[in-house]
Amino acid sequence: MTRVLVASVATGGSDVRDFAWPLRNGPIHAALAHHYVAAGLGDFVIIARGPLAGYPVVGTQVATITAVSPQGGGIAEAAIEGSLASTLLKLGLDALVLHGKAQTVSGLRISIDDEELVTRLELSVVDPALGVWATDGALRHTKNDVVMTTGELGMTGHPAAAIVVNNGFPTAQGGLGAVLGAMNLKYLVLTAPPRELRPTPTQARITADYAAAIDGNPLTASERDYPGFALWPAPELVGYAGSQRFTGRVGPGLAGFSGQDFMPYAQDDGASTCPGCPQACLKSFGLDPSTPVDGGRAHQLAISAFASQGDETDPRRMIDFNATCHDLGVEHLAAEESLAELGQADEGDLRTVILAALRRYPQGSGESMRIKGMAIPPFDPRGNQGLGVGFALNPTGPRYDVLEHDIDFDSDHPWMEREGIGREFGIPQGGLKLGTLGQNRHKSLELLWLAWSGLDALGVCEYAAPPTRELTLQGVAELVRDVTGEDFSDTDIYDQGLIRLAFLRQCNALLGLDASKDALPAHFHDSPIGEGRLAGVTVDRTEFEAAADYLCTVFGWDATGLTAGHEVRLRVDKVNEELASQLEGIIR
Repeated sequence: MTRVLVASVATGGSDVRDFAWPLRNGPIHAALAHHYVAAGLGDFVIIARGPLAGYPVVGTQVATITAVSPQGGGIAEAAIEGSLASTLLKLGLDALVLHGKAQTVSGLRISIDDEELVTRLELSVVDPALGVWATDGALRHTKNDVVMTTGELGMTGHPAAAIVVNNGFPTAQGGLGAVLGAMNLKYLVLTAPPRELRPTPTQARITADYAAAIDGNPLTASERDYPGFALWPAPELVGYAGSQRFTGRVGPGLAGFSGQDFMPYAQDDGASTCPGCPQACLKSFGLDPSTPVDGGRAHQLAISAFASQGDETDPRRMIDFNATCHDLGVEHLAAEESLAELGQADEGDLRTVILAALRRYPQGSGESMRIKGMAIPPFDPRGNQGLGVGFALNPTGPRYDVLEHDIDFDSDHPWMEREGIGREFGIPQGGLKLGTLGQNRHKSLELLWLAWSGLDALGVCEYAAPPTRELTLQGVAELVRDVTGEDFSDTDIYDQGLIRLAFLRQCNALLGLDASKDALPAHFHDSPIGEGRLAGVTVDRTEFEAAADYLCTVFGWDATGLTAGHEVRLRVDKVNEELASQLEGIIR
């Protein structure tokens, strides 16, 4: 059974529905998003987990937050690591839908009382201008509580505002903090029963096998070991790294970066960040011992983006930038863009400068250097041309983890020494060179994207996932069978990916976004990479269009959304009808 809690922020009323939801229907969060958009309701936030999310097994501590983006007007979706997924599982929830607008600034608490799910809307007990960490401190009763909030900018509707979970797990793109502000909702507190989730024998075996394999894989070892995969820039990565606002030149931030420079400020090795996962990706770095440990969590779009794109060279200032963005409740990429426009990133108190930059340049670099209104992650589409197609076509904007990065299949890259890597995903013998987008990439783009989309649907973290990490599609399918009892194979993961993308694509169509938004900025077609082994490379328009046409054809997409009469469109419409019947009477 699938359990969905729908809560009105306007009235405080709530309702819970339990209903059968076969896997073929796809992820509940994407179906709910489509359902609400189709009903003409844009004031919603969906917090959800996939069928594997939250269980004590490697790579399954990922929940999603979905809403309509104030940045580009389309659907936005954020992956949130940490304890959110397991807390939803302990509460017995697959999805939580918040909708409406409170008359005054409010907060929402959800807990279990006498084995019953209780939802309580209250007048906010904190000032709406309060920062993330102070809000968390005022609301948290136990270390197991999940506190979700935004800062002052979010409550005033700033498009760069993030929702931050437990001090340091933010929505990275889409401006979702402003959605909370528009709802007059300062915070959400989830309190689950203090029970331990124990792995099944299948879950324990797959986790143990993964842990034993980490040291034999240079990629997984680099994620687990200090300084961690969030600190990745290096001068030889010019063209792969989006350096100096995508000039494609080695700036000071890229040239002088060393992850070891951050080790004196290490606070936490990530081992307890995601319950039950031995990958331990998300390290914490801090300057002040009083800063919450999670407030120093280093994600790939934080410290490294400030170095590569912002040309920052001082490790202390980069750590301060990361933590300050968490505390302010603003997106790191958007803050870095606005700082670059202000031109004063190295002057004065960083908190003051970030706020000044975001207020003066709320759209950062502007539409000409964004995709679907969202800031582009610091991975250059000219070097990562497969990823660049994903950036452009992805319904929820340019997510840096929409599919496996091109560098992991480059024939000159050490990962490719592993025998047979990527073969089941269409990667030819010898790999695929960076900076290329020929027809020989098309099949791998299809399979890699569908696989990672399917893992998103199931609640599996891509940073433990195939083809370059140690989980396999077969292992994920075994976990699905173990948890759900349904018949499920590795090829069904691709189908999960297909239907997830279809729901999100059709959301955008209903919101007025058509294929004209599935584009890269002209800069990447017209301005070549400046130096390094990829010097002179641009994204050829004809090759880009050929790859996009191929993917749209196999996914059942057309210029306005989903192709009329195509099987995927028929499935979306049928599932929406099923969901409407399950939620009848509680949409408002």
